[in-house]
Amino acid sequence: MPDQPASTRSPYQLDTAELLWKADNVPEADKYGDIYFSTQHGLDETRYVFLQHNQLQQRWQQLADGQQFHIGETGFGTGLNFLAAWQLWRQTAPLSAHLHFISVEKHPLRKQDLQRALTSWPELQDLADQLITTYPVLTPGHHLLPFDGGRVTLHLLLGEAIDGFEQLRRSNHPRWQTSTPHPIDAWFLDGFAPAKNPDLWHDKLYALLADLSGDGTTLATFTAVGDVRRGLIAHGFNMSKTKGFGMKRDMLVGQFDSQNRKPAPPPPRSSGTTAPWYFSPSKHITGKHIAIIGGGLAGTTSAYAMAQRGWRVSLIERSDQLAQGASGNPQGMLYTKLSHQTSTLNQFALSSYLYALRFYRYWQQQAANPAALLDLCGVLQLATSSNEQNKLTPLNHAFAHHPELMQCVSAEQASALAGIPLDFPGCFFPQAGWVAPRVLCNTLAAHPQIEVISQQQIHSLEVQNLSSDQTQWQLNDSNGKALLRADAVIIANSRDAIQFQQSCELPVKTIRGQITLLAASASSQTLKTVICHEGYITPAINGLHNLGATFDNGDSRIDIRQQDHLRNLQSLARSIPSLDISPTDNQSLDGRAALRCTSPDYLPMVGPVHQHALFLKHYAKLKKDAKTRLDQPGSYHPNLYINIGHGSRGLTSTPLCSELLAAMICGEPLPIPRTLVSALNPARFVIRDLIRNKH
Repeated sequence: MPDQPASTRSPYQLDTAELLWKADNVPEADKYGDIYFSTQHGLDETRYVFLQHNQLQQRWQQLADGQQFHIGETGFGTGLNFLAAWQLWRQTAPLSAHLHFISVEKHPLRKQDLQRALTSWPELQDLADQLITTYPVLTPGHHLLPFDGGRVTLHLLLGEAIDGFEQLRRSNHPRWQTSTPHPIDAWFLDGFAPAKNPDLWHDKLYALLADLSGDGTTLATFTAVGDVRRGLIAHGFNMSKTKGFGMKRDMLVGQFDSQNRKPAPPPPRSSGTTAPWYFSPSKHITGKHIAIIGGGLAGTTSAYAMAQRGWRVSLIERSDQLAQGASGNPQGMLYTKLSHQTSTLNQFALSSYLYALRFYRYWQQQAANPAALLDLCGVLQLATSSNEQNKLTPLNHAFAHHPELMQCVSAEQASALAGIPLDFPGCFFPQAGWVAPRVLCNTLAAHPQIEVISQQQIHSLEVQNLSSDQTQWQLNDSNGKALLRADAVIIANSRDAIQFQQSCELPVKTIRGQITLLAASASSQTLKTVICHEGYITPAINGLHNLGATFDNGDSRIDIRQQDHLRNLQSLARSIPSLDISPTDNQSLDGRAALRCTSPDYLPMVGPVHQHALFLKHYAKLKKDAKTRLDQPGSYHPNLYINIGHGSRGLTSTPLCSELLAAMICGEPLPIPRTLVSALNPARFVIRDLIRNKH
């Protein structure tokens, strides 16, 4: 697709690769006039250039159990390099080791083109089929694709290479630009040839590669161009020529040595600097036992993410069963609200939704009884007001290239999709649906590395210093007695997080919600999708619809109220008048009430728990000048994390947020851009209050 003017193109649109197909099914990029792989022996060339000259077989055979290895690649293309590396990883690496393959791509292939290109390699077909099945919706940003039960993770960064790699830094503050929990171990530089694609091969990229490398990081590339060699040398890579593949005379190999890197110019002191408060020096964790407080969606998805990484997990729930709070409704909606604009909230909504779709498709395949767990039957969002209807045109423009993600539909089209007459247009999410939260929580907690400790409530947390660089947390019951000790803790108990001294300053908002369980009628039994309006209604399960939900800010009681049943019924009647479903006796209605937890900006609070008093002390200058230059890193409680504030969309947001926390704790590349990591950091509120002079 040709480039469009910035004023007309959607912010969610990528220019996918336009291909010319040569003999033997070899794709050529029309934009660059270059082929994706050799017309003969393309797989052999990949193995020679990138696998052999990064010494991957030898290095992987020497990995310790549980060790991580990180590959960075410029130009994902057909995924051939990834598949070849994945195949070799299976053959040589320890079963408990973890490969992170991080690749950028500005012009990704459409799925059908990817499938056609990869038919050239029958020996990779099993892996190629898995890649094609998991291939993401082609929207800009980070896409995390796990394979082999999490043993291999593809981080696919769609967009400009500089933008994608820059977001891998832990901070863009000059003091910590080169700080990373785990540097890239090997680089595959595989963009189109420098003469064909000069925008990729330049000094800014070489500097960024160096920032993300550590001493001993290797590099290989098919090119032998002198400007590339000299640019990489200037940034600390010891480069040399070696024999190229086949008829190609030369190629380049290298190894990073920070002592040889030219010093970067100091930043101007007068300019404001991106905040240092979201950066914290790593705290080394010697053990692998984590305690998670709260057995709802946030707690169980966190527990599963950590258990998958080999950690021993103690999941502590105050009730006698999991998912008894806000996560306890019989059916919950897997959906999101999209916008034609790209605010931080909208970027997070899309990222978490796309990840959740992959997460639940996996569990749909794994579940012994998928029908009891979920139904990805689609979700209709009705536009019941003129204001909502006015948003449909810009939404349709923004997502016109992604019908598999969202479709704007007329009232007639909505009626056909839902199986009942509807009077309003809206948006249809074909891959969404409903999930049974309790079933999900119990399924996740069945992992052999997870121990569920029920009917226990933690009242306080105490940190214990075991040595100069090692701490442990003691979790106490109501009598101050130690219930257990752990190397790390995740607080995931919703609004009750503020009972702990370490997190008591968080601005938690409580919102009461009540659902109504409504017997299906003759007119409602044909309902095929979840419908959202002022509230929502799900297709009937065991003869009952879930209808809801009320939204009462600040109400902390969970008694069942007949007036709230009536509110749910009235909302349904206004939005779907054709659905004759009102009961004859409102007093006999059943339902459930629970308390949602959210934040003032409606983003979850996910990340390390900050030390509130030290933030007030270290960043007090922000009260006088929000742009003042500060170099003090954030002060955080060691190995204490939080995962709360998901509101009514916990089914959508908790899988990605739990993966984010697990990556933080284990020192892995983070699954979302650094800007979103900062936007979720619970410390954002104390910083905002300082800037607004509220402290």
